[in-house]
Amino acid sequence: MIDPVTDRALWGVVALAISLIVLVIGILYAATWRPEHEPPQAPAAAEEVYTYICYCHREPVHITLRASELPRRHARGHWRR
Repeated sequence: MIDPVTDRALWGVVALAISLIVLVIGILYAATWRPEHEPPQAPAAAEEVYTYICYCHREPVHITLRASELPRRHARGHWRR
């Protein structure tokens, strides 16, 4: 059997080791966080925005475009007379 003094020291070392492991796992989890895992947010400016949802994939894809990002449609020319 283990000596009572050694038994307390052993449990103290085990508790510290478990705490250290949990701390390291928490730090690694925080370091691997990616912003694309958050839901999309509308731009902060008061500019006109258009939001589309594409259901062509397993997970719906949310697309938010500002009016300034939309492709411009050029007017068609006409013949001069």
